[in-house]
Amino acid sequence: GEVASVAVEHPLYDHLPEAPYQYKELLGAIWREPLPPRLAPGERARTLASLLHTDPTGRAFTAELVQRSGLSPETWLKRLFAALLPPLLHFLYRYGTVFSPHGENAIVVFDENDVPVRLAIKDFVDDVNVSARALPEHASMPDEVRAVLLTEEPSFLTQFIHSGLFVGVFRYLSPLCEEQLGVSEDTFWSLVRAEIVRHHARFPELKERFELFDMLTPEIERLCLNRNRLHVDGYRDRASRPHAAIHGTVPNPLHPSARVRE
Repeated sequence: GEVASVAVEHPLYDHLPEAPYQYKELLGAIWREPLPPRLAPGERARTLASLLHTDPTGRAFTAELVQRSGLSPETWLKRLFAALLPPLLHFLYRYGTVFSPHGENAIVVFDENDVPVRLAIKDFVDDVNVSARALPEHASMPDEVRAVLLTEEPSFLTQFIHSGLFVGVFRYLSPLCEEQLGVSEDTFWSLVRAEIVRHHARFPELKERFELFDMLTPEIERLCLNRNRLHVDGYRDRASRPHAAIHGTVPNPLHPSARVRE
């Protein structure tokens, strides 16, 4: 977790309503709780991004971890998804809250055999979003907390997992696994879907939330950050952070009808 943070107010920019938002974030510091004291003996923590690393010979770090574990590739991937997805899904479904689980923020904890066992998340300063639709779980949220948290409609909250994890990491990990582990992309995504369905079966009382925050919809909106620069904002300054431009949809590989390969 993050114990505390501080931002230094600029004597001029912070009092200009239309000043570019970056100029109001010039100096700050975060006191972040270190992860090593929370690791059990033999456990190791690595960023999710490390799973995409390949060495100078082209060998993937993921392939090395699978070999060290002694597990079959599919079993190792099942353990990876079982470590990553349940905590993210639980916060989404139960509390209407998402983080940004991209390659840097998501830390995978491995046991002494390099088998994934759990997930650690960092960087909560501006990457926590809550449902704009009121949920009973939000009733006790202090007003000062509600005032600083970003909100999104339920249909968009799922984008943080789709874009940050599935598009940002799994999109590249799946062909790597096909090439070096012999696990086809279709099988890869079916294992991801199976873990989500398993989570649904574990918490049947949240059925309405599964429909509200639909991770298995046939299509997902395509976020195009380059369009913000090329078509929406250009290079002008903004007083607030821009919202990622949405342009069309793409098939959701988690939906049974989706084709992973064209």
